[in-house]
Amino acid sequence: MPAMAIDPVYRTPHGLTPELRENLLTQGNVVLATISDDGSPHLTELLFDIDSQDRILMPTPHNTRKVKNLRQRPVATLFFYDQPGWASCYGDVEIIEGEQAVELNRLNRERLLTESGHNTIGLVLARHEDLTLRLTPKKWLSWSGGSLVPAIIELGGDVEANPPETWFKDLKAHQSPNH
Repeated sequence: MPAMAIDPVYRTPHGLTPELRENLLTQGNVVLATISDDGSPHLTELLFDIDSQDRILMPTPHNTRKVKNLRQRPVATLFFYDQPGWASCYGDVEIIEGEQAVELNRLNRERLLTESGHNTIGLVLARHEDLTLRLTPKKWLSWSGGSLVPAIIELGGDVEANPPETWFKDLKAHQSPNH
């Protein structure tokens, strides 16, 4: 079977552009995928920051499965929501400990938390997140839903009568009492 060309709507640009970097820094969380002993993926959601060298910094406690996985296999993939799309990268992960981790994690909280956040969840984070995971990306992929509207119009869809916010059901409102 011949390889099919990927439709432009689904193409994923490569690289961390300044625009993508800026968009990601409006987010607070990233999904980290590490590799477990049995080869299965282990997914966790973490707070993050991006340093001046475009490495991803993620605070975490030392006694977690993700840290165990990374000590044995120091490579991971990250997945970011970049509405209306996504971005991901993979690379090698370094585990930073001690005073350097404490300072990096403090800076991460400064970026993300309000004063109220520092006085509540920040207390827990500061007490337990004693390591920083630093992923150095080898490759970036991203996709933006911005190409959907022109494709829909080309196919005869009426996005003025049916704007994007009406395309999907509110699953919370449609959940049956049996779930």
